[in-house]
Amino acid sequence: MVNNEFLLYFKFIIYFRCMVNYLYGKTQSIIMTWHSIDAVDTAFKRTKSALIEPFNFWKWIKLGIIIFLLGGSGGGGGGGNYGGTGQDFGGIDDSGEPLITDSQFSEFSDMFTQFLDTYLIFILLGIASIIGIMLFLSYISNVMEFVFVHSLVTNVVTFWAYTRQYLRQGFNLFMIRFVLGLAFLSIIIISMLPIVLPILDSPSDLHFGMLIGGMFLFAGVLLILAIISGIIESFINLSIPMSMYQNTGIIAAFKKVLGLFKADWKQIIVYWVVRFFLGIIVGIIVGLAAIILFIVVFGIIFMLGLILYLLLSWAGLGIGDAVFWVIMAPFGLVVFVLLFVFSLLVSVPVPVFMKYHMLSFLKSWYPESQIPFFELAQEK
Repeated sequence: MVNNEFLLYFKFIIYFRCMVNYLYGKTQSIIMTWHSIDAVDTAFKRTKSALIEPFNFWKWIKLGIIIFLLGGSGGGGGGGNYGGTGQDFGGIDDSGEPLITDSQFSEFSDMFTQFLDTYLIFILLGIASIIGIMLFLSYISNVMEFVFVHSLVTNVVTFWAYTRQYLRQGFNLFMIRFVLGLAFLSIIIISMLPIVLPILDSPSDLHFGMLIGGMFLFAGVLLILAIISGIIESFINLSIPMSMYQNTGIIAAFKKVLGLFKADWKQIIVYWVVRFFLGIIVGIIVGLAAIILFIVVFGIIFMLGLILYLLLSWAGLGIGDAVFWVIMAPFGLVVFVLLFVFSLLVSVPVPVFMKYHMLSFLKSWYPESQIPFFELAQEK
């Protein structure tokens, strides 16, 4: 009887310890499988292997051109204040006379109208050309998304071949982002109508509080849309390699990523947090290294330029002499080329590392993504 009780107790202890070990192992597994954290080391190894082992100058240049074409451009606009009644269109001078009289304003208005009537077609063509160029550059940027990913995955940068290969997929991505851009613009316009319409109906009712309220509303809408846009862009970036290597459309890949997010949203939340801090840390480190290198390289170039200038001055040649510019212009052109090449080179490490981190995370988080990574030296 005692032996049976002892045996039962012994079995209970064994089962209990097995259960504890099982739960501990599961806990350890949960702790150690944040794929975005594990991907940091893998991304560093792949970045080092792709960029440094061995160093290839032309490979860096081609990657720099791809990253340059990936970049966007932005612009801003200004506004003016219009006010006053009667003849005081532009304020008054020290003697109390209006700076712009009724007749002067009417003359200016007639000149402006005549200018529009004469050159309207050229203005519209200019605006259409600018919009067309911006859309074309946006299309090229979306093609470069695929070129950049494939260059890093294979560790072989072939600019023209990859560009031709992904023209169609780049166009599909361009159209998706174009539609999203129109949707965001429409939301901004609609959200501002409650502020803008009353002002247009009765400009005299405009007051400082209404202006401040409109500014806060505009800033709030932009902030919300920026967050939503960032989330959507994150999903799109994860969808690009999945679309490439699973041979599916970008929308189908996006739906797949969205489904994975719903099933395992914690991984994506941690991924976003890691990406945020990783971008800051890596950017600071590479930025400081680039500044130091810039000071050293262009410090030497500056000294050479100064010596050349002093030699020309000693020879009696000044800025008014043609010979001076015949010598200094080529030197300036060389400096410009070196500056451009330097900017391409320093623009490479951070985007490459961050893209490798994204690809490594996706490969670990969703092994069925079928990303055909090149082999690291230690993996061979």
